Amino acid sequence: MRAYGYLIKMRMLTALAYRFDVWIGMIGDVILLAATVFIWKAAYGGDILGSGASVVGLDGMITYTVVSVLMSSVFSTGVQNTIYTQVREGNIALDFMRPQNLLGIYLSEDLGTMVSALVNKALPLVVMAALLFGFPMPDSPLAAALFVVSCLLSFMILWLMSAMVGLVAFWVAELGNLGMVKDAFVRVLSGSMVPLWFFPEGLQRVSEWLPFQYTYQLPLSIYIGMTKPAEALRGMGVQLIWIVLLGVLLAWIWTRARSKVMVQGG
Repeated sequence: MRAYGYLIKMRMLTALAYRFDVWIGMIGDVILLAATVFIWKAAYGGDILGSGASVVGLDGMITYTVVSVLMSSVFSTGVQNTIYTQVREGNIALDFMRPQNLLGIYLSEDLGTMVSALVNKALPLVVMAALLFGFPMPDSPLAAALFVVSCLLSFMILWLMSAMVGLVAFWVAELGNLGMVKDAFVRVLSGSMVPLWFFPEGLQRVSEWLPFQYTYQLPLSIYIGMTKPAEALRGMGVQLIWIVLLGVLLAWIWTRARSKVMVQGG
């Protein structure tokens, strides 16, 4: 565990060292934040939008949007590109020789990047959002605590999906647009751009059987109070189930990928 902690620390320091990239990323996030909030303000003809149990006020939607941009700026799942690059450049065989678990190494690196993003991206965004639109307050202290736990589970779901996409590189020469397809599904079906409660009822029912809405919409709806504590706990239970299912699937793919390297590399 000490080795993985060292990897997290080194990745944090590396991410903080590239100040130009930090500033460019922060400027991009601020522009995205402002544009999205103004779009929602234009979409609201009155003070509320939605119907039935999905009614949400403009202030709630602005908070949802601000926190969504914060989450996307912090969640780092570079494992997909890392695996693809290592396989393409032929370095994956050397990685397999490391004493630590290779997937554990990749996870530690992404965790380090995520922690550094909390400092160099999330905090400046919170300050900018507070100045422009007001501080995005949670529905309650309990909602804030449940939100943090749900976010950690969300990150693991996103990371496991990205790792599985990266492992496809063991069987194909180019990933092509596969990663973009996965990202498109996440953006649309996760509720990060538009909450799923504004989608047609049929699509909402389908999305309940997919892991995507448990990456963004669940923690966000907990934060603004659309999902109450009891329902939030059930939702986090579903998140844990998806983590187990995706983890088992990733382990199976990883075993086949390792055997492929051994067969081809001797």
